[in-house]
Amino acid sequence: MKKVLKRIFQVILFIYFVIAIFAIICLVKRNEYGLPQFGDTTLVVIDGDDMNEYYKDGDLIVIKKPQNSDVKVNDVVFFYDVQFKRNTINIATIVSKDVINDNETTYHVKGTSFSSSYLVGKVDGSIKYAKVGGILSVLTSRWGFLFLIILPLFILFMWELLAIYLEIKKALKSSE
Repeated sequence: MKKVLKRIFQVILFIYFVIAIFAIICLVKRNEYGLPQFGDTTLVVIDGDDMNEYYKDGDLIVIKKPQNSDVKVNDVVFFYDVQFKRNTINIATIVSKDVINDNETTYHVKGTSFSSSYLVGKVDGSIKYAKVGGILSVLTSRWGFLFLIILPLFILFMWELLAIYLEIKKALKSSE
């Protein structure tokens, strides 16, 4: 029974470390808009009001940015809305587009226009994980990271120091 409990503890500890490493990577790999970005893939947590009938509060959306030539008129896209220094992500349908050169395109949506540098990705190519975004949001928040990652790691570190101290004390006592 003791071996089984030890094995369960090891599995839980392993899962905890995987989650902790993922949270650290998400914090380190944030783009200029504060979102975790890995190459052309961005992780977006739906926070607050529902974006539309498909995405709800707390959803995690994994969005891959397409090439400019792959974005067509009538595609529904995510884009960074940086007007008035809001830094939010919006969803809109491309009404028209102006190709400036191979690397730059201006997209026109209802009510605004944006550069291809503000394009996050297409809704069609995104993957939704319902309610997982809330977990990621807590893990990568200041207080969540402190209490769920740093504090438990500190406690484990102190526990190991105590175990080393007790072993040294035991070895010194037995050598006397």
